[in-house]
Amino acid sequence: MRIAVVGKWGSGKTTISALLALYLAQQGKNLLLIDADLNVHLPGLFLPWGEFPEQKYLSFPETTQTIKTYLKGDNQRIGSLETFRKTTPPTSESQLFVLRDPAHPLYCFAEVLDQLALMVVGTYQGSEIGASCYHNHLAILENLLSHMDDQKAVVVVDMVAGVDAFASSLHAQFDLLLLVLEPTQKGKEVWKQYARLAQAAGVYDQLFALGNKCFDQEDQLFLSAALPSEKLLGMLGISSYLRQLEKQGGLMEFSQLEPEFQLLFEQIVKQAQTLEQPLQARLDKLYALHRKYVAQGFIKERFGDLTGQIDEHFSFL
Repeated sequence: MRIAVVGKWGSGKTTISALLALYLAQQGKNLLLIDADLNVHLPGLFLPWGEFPEQKYLSFPETTQTIKTYLKGDNQRIGSLETFRKTTPPTSESQLFVLRDPAHPLYCFAEVLDQLALMVVGTYQGSEIGASCYHNHLAILENLLSHMDDQKAVVVVDMVAGVDAFASSLHAQFDLLLLVLEPTQKGKEVWKQYARLAQAAGVYDQLFALGNKCFDQEDQLFLSAALPSEKLLGMLGISSYLRQLEKQGGLMEFSQLEPEFQLLFEQIVKQAQTLEQPLQARLDKLYALHRKYVAQGFIKERFGDLTGQIDEHFSFL
């Protein structure tokens, strides 16, 4: 099962991601939590600030090369790592990231905590300022997810703020896109934008919302009127625990969250379970996106025809 937590900057999606991960870990799930936001705030809720080693960032050039080399395996359809593009799918010669195996070689890029494994995509390096965009960083996350065997495991991703999931294959990699919304006009417009893009991408059925910072009945009524009732999974109101955590810092503990808000995360997981897709269904979406991506003129001019990277006979089973 895969869940992406999305939303605008400041909506509280990182806090929601952390609480969701802790709830799942509490249920005994084999869990991988990934920080895919360029601000890299998620590790600070699980580790003392600054204790996630930057050399483990997935988007560091050396790390990216190591991961791609491993995933490529003996895949002869990939001529070189440069032709291992963001939508390149796995084949029977690829090496997969087996999420339920803590001894897997790629786990060296995770911080394995008592309840979960944490990975971080990473942020800009000095040499990239003015010369790169965050889409380049997210490409390695696309590769990792597309080459991941996550049967009997759960992935939660705190996505980059905004709608960048639709600029890549990421929107097709998840069973549930959980959009965190505030009860404001901006929040209302964010829902409209996400709903429009999700419809165009064919993933509207996977899109649901969670209200955050809904402090009174007026906030609740506003958000209830802003989107279809069947798409709103619930609302998080005033939490003394979260307010204290924001002010004083410290590591997050799900058990300290108010009981009525703990129930919201049970509802989110139940919704994700009803939407869970077979690995092959995700793979079919990836094939379609790969064909679209490699059909672009600049890709064909630089790398030639990469549609041959698709192995129609490959199966995760």
